[in-house]
Amino acid sequence: MRLTVLGGCGAWPGAGQACSGYLVERDGFTVLIDPGYATLPRLLQLTPAEKIDAVLVTHGHPDHCADLNPLLRARSLGHARPPALPVYAPDGALDAVLRLDERMSARAVVLHDLVPSRVVEVGPFRLETWALPHHVPNAGLRLSGGGKVIAYTGDSGPADTLVDLARDADLLLAEATHPEQVPGEDAPYLSTALQAGRTAATAGAARLLLTHLWPGTPPERALAAAARSYSGDLAVASGGVTVCL
Repeated sequence: MRLTVLGGCGAWPGAGQACSGYLVERDGFTVLIDPGYATLPRLLQLTPAEKIDAVLVTHGHPDHCADLNPLLRARSLGHARPPALPVYAPDGALDAVLRLDERMSARAVVLHDLVPSRVVEVGPFRLETWALPHHVPNAGLRLSGGGKVIAYTGDSGPADTLVDLARDADLLLAEATHPEQVPGEDAPYLSTALQAGRTAATAGAARLLLTHLWPGTPPERALAAAARSYSGDLAVASGGVTVCL
C-alpha cells in the first residue's frame, strides 16, 4: 500500500501548495481521498483523471472536496470518457459541489453514503468509518488491505473514538490545524499536533503524518508539539510526500 500526499494545507492553499488530498494505491487500484482546493493539477502530474478508481470524502468543507468538480470535468470532457466514478461521502456532504455541474454530475458519479460503523469493500481495500466531531458531519476513515492499515481523521475535534480509529495503524494521517491549542469556539471541532501525538502514542500507530496545518504555521512547531508524546516515525504532510507500507 502506498500513500502520496497531493496537499496538506488547512482552510485554503498557500502559495504553490494545495489543500487536503491523498492518493492511496494497492494492486493497481487508486483511491483519491479528499480532493481539496488545488489538488487536481498535482494529481494530473502523477496519473490521468480516468485512472482514479474511487473517491473518499470525509466531509463537505471545500478544502476537502472542491476539486471533485474539475476532476469530474476532466473525466467527462476528456478523450478517455471512463465510467461513472464511485464516490463515498457522508450523506449530503457533496450537494454543493455537485450542483456546480448538475447535469454532468448525474452521469459522472455514483454516490455512496459513508455510514458510521458500516464496513464496505472499495476495490482491494476494507473501509471502516467513524463519526467524528466537526462543524459538519465528518467521517474518520480506516483503510486496510494486505495486512496494512491507514487511518485518517479528516477534520476532528477531540474524541475518545480517535484511538479506536487509529489502533495499531501502520500510518495515522491526523488533522493538526494548530500546534498546541485550538482557539476559542473551534476547540470542540479541530485538533492540534499535540493531541495528534497523544492519539498516535495511545493507539500504538507506527507512523504519524500531521496534516491540515493552518497556512503559515511553521512545520517545526507542529512536529515539536507532536513529539512531546509520540516517539515514532513523524512527519508533516506536504505535496509529494510518499509513504510506502
